[in-house]
Amino acid sequence: MAAQKVEIMVTTTGSSGSASGSSGAAVPVGAIVRKYYLDFHASAPGTTDTTIKALGSPADETLVTHTNSATDGWFHPGAQVDDESAAAVTGAYAPHVLHGGILSVDIAQCDALTDAVVATFYLEV
Repeated sequence: MAAQKVEIMVTTTGSSGSASGSSGAAVPVGAIVRKYYLDFHASAPGTTDTTIKALGSPADETLVTHTNSATDGWFHPGAQVDDESAAAVTGAYAPHVLHGGILSVDIAQCDALTDAVVATFYLEV
């Protein structure tokens, strides 16, 4: 499999502490999210919420939500594994598979900023 780098920049609009924004990028269906880096604007407040989603049919899926944080960093997400009775398996995670071809980053509770966050994803395709 090959690696693919995808950058998503989100600009926020609105009032201080309640500005929001969203942006997305087309990605190959079936791509796996291996890791990502969040690079926040220097003026982004600590109240900033970031939600990363895989959009598409049959339904959108929230991959991860960062609450009340504007701290830059690397993240290695995983989906909780379920057993045959649909119960969560403690401590077991699997990579996120992007099923609909769109990766989305939403920002809330921020200030109005150009490039409030630049999210850089590394996918396995």
